[in-house]
This record gives sequence, C-alpha cells and structure tokens, in this order.
Amino acid sequence: MNNKGSFISSMKVDVLTSNGWDRIGYNVLRGLAKENLNVAFGTDRNLGMGYYSKYPAARYLHSDCFKDENNFISDLNNSFKKFQPSVYLPTGDETIIVSRHLSELSENNIKIPISEYTTLESLDNKSISFKIAKSQNIPTPETIMPSCLEEIEDFAKKFSYPIVLKHIKSNSSKGVWFLSKENFYNVINEIINTKGINYGDFIVQQCVRGSGYGVSLLMNKGSLRAKFTHKRLRERIKRGGPSTLRISTENRELEEYAISLLSSVKFHGVAMVEFKYDEENEKATFIEVNPRFWGSVGLAINSGVNFPYLLYKMALNGDVEPVLNYKNGVVARWLLGNILSLTKDIFTTGYLLNMRSTTIHVDFNDDYYKDDRLPFWMWIFLLFRRKLKRIF
Repeated sequence: MNNKGSFISSMKVDVLTSNGWDRIGYNVLRGLAKENLNVAFGTDRNLGMGYYSKYPAARYLHSDCFKDENNFISDLNNSFKKFQPSVYLPTGDETIIVSRHLSELSENNIKIPISEYTTLESLDNKSISFKIAKSQNIPTPETIMPSCLEEIEDFAKKFSYPIVLKHIKSNSSKGVWFLSKENFYNVINEIINTKGINYGDFIVQQCVRGSGYGVSLLMNKGSLRAKFTHKRLRERIKRGGPSTLRISTENRELEEYAISLLSSVKFHGVAMVEFKYDEENEKATFIEVNPRFWGSVGLAINSGVNFPYLLYKMALNGDVEPVLNYKNGVVARWLLGNILSLTKDIFTTGYLLNMRSTTIHVDFNDDYYKDDRLPFWMWIFLLFRRKLKRIF
C-alpha cells in the first residue's frame, strides 16, 4: 500500500472522498491507497476513523451533509477547487444528497460515478424497490403500506407473528421494528405517537426466515462489471442489522436476481442487494437495496474485488474490465461490533448465543488492521465522545 501519511492541506489528488466517519469510508480509502492513488479524505467535524489513518494524501473537513446540505455541497465545490481530483467518490448515505446536486457538482469537470437522483431514491425507498423487484419476478415477502391500524391487525392475523415494520427509508437495523402479539400495540404507539412516523411512511412485511446474504455489484449504466457475494455468520442485532462476521461465497440464484434488479433501472455505480436465503429449502427472498458503498466492502476488497478502485477506473476511463471471480471462504470480522455483540449476549443471557461465531477462523478484521492501528483506537474514542455529547 501507498504510505503517504503526511498532513498535507492542499495538493492535486487522484480521488476525493467524503463522509468518512466509519469503517466504510476507511475501507474505501484502503482500497484506493492499495493501488497507490493519492486520496483526499473528507469527513465532517466529528472526524472519523479514516481521518487518523496513515493512508490519506490529504485530509479536509466538510459540513454535516444531513444537517446542512447546502453548506456540504458548497464545501465539496471548494474542496474540488483545492485538491483538483480526477474522480469524486461519496462513501455513504450522502450519495443520494450528492445525486440531487449532480449537475452543479459536475461543472467542476470531475467524474462522479453514481446514478441519477430518481434512480437512487427509488432503490432507497423500500415501498418502491419492492415493486421493482416484483416486476423482475424476484421473490419478495408479503408486503403492505398500511393506511390505518386495522390494516396492520388484519395483516398480522393473516400471516401470524412476528411481523416486521420498516420505515421506507430505514437503513440497517435503524427504522426496523419486529411486532409480536405481546408488544404489538406498544410498538405501534411508540412509532406513531412518540417517534411521529405516519402511515404512508412505513411498510409492514411478513417475517422471512433464512441466512442473510449480500450481493455487491459494480454496474456501468445497467451492465455488470463486478460482482461479489457474502453470507452473514453473525449480526450485531439478533433479528437483523449490520453483520459482525461474514464469509465470501457464491450464490448464482441471488446474483442473477441482483443483476436483474439493477439492470432494470440502468443502475450506474456500486450497490449491495440484500437477501434472505433459506438454505434447507433453497428459497430466496429479496430484502433491500443499498445503492451506495456498504458495511462489508472490506471483505470484497480483501477477497479480490476492489470495488473502490474499479469504480475509480470506470469513472476515469468510461469502462473497466469485468471482475467476476474472487477468493471464496474468506472470513471478515467487524472487531468492535463483534465484541459489543458478544458482551451483550453474556450480560443479557449469561452465555454466548452463537458459539460457532467465536470459534470460526477469522482472516482479518475490517476495522482493525495491523499495518494501521490508530484508526481503530481513535474510532472507539470518537464513539465515546459522541455519546458524551448527546448526554451533555
């Protein structure tokens, strides 16, 4: 890897990134630096783990993209002028915000390889993405967008508990609730009266059994350029959420479904399509699309599919040679998430709920790398500092 770890404030770089708060942005940085690219690493004023890495060629701060969209875009424009990157890669949820301002940002003559706003918004909205999946004959859970309490009650009677309620813009485990017969009315009351989420802002689904799989793709205006599949071995939250342990694998059926879905909307850029897969019955079910970089991107990079670098090359040259093969059986662990998950098991139940995930061989951690230790420890400090800010 490139080791250009100086605190340079201004220079011409190959790539500029943004919103580098967590391990997603950090692994994107590593994937780019691995190919000896100069990266200007951007984060808001809460900083982030990648900010303390030795691999950025330069570091810069920008406004919080969710709290101050206009100033975030202004900061990006200023950073483009300062660092003159050939390519700009958003690394997280700011991707949709960037797509809203794509025309303005593209005036800087910088390549930004993402889909247009309407495409990203459609895939990010669960009520719409499920319709797209169904139109491609991809298996989906029974789903409704209720307009009243009675419709949810009727749905629960028809499909039995538990049922799942999801905000149409939910991300990972955030905005997802599991309703049982015992907690049904308490959860509905919390969602509508306490959180202020209205009917029409969420969907209700049949609970689907099976292992979690993710199919990650690089698409060039609807055409496949790279693929990678992983299986979840352990999740931060028992009923869903980010995985803390995962393995590279293959699943032709899921891959064909994911490619069909993204091809149908002529998707451009990177995305990860999530599924549940009942291995005993070989039954697949579509869950959601993440039309941006994803939490397990480090596993793909370390298995032989360097999505950040491939995306950079595709943006720069207009296309890239397809990468469809990679190493199977590589196991990645989110070290901090795994520690917290195991600790919660012990304190809430007195024992480990998933012994296999503590004994399986791990090839690497995607938040702690021996060649760059400081970001992991600073990440713990930053998380602790953020919690203190919320309290005080």
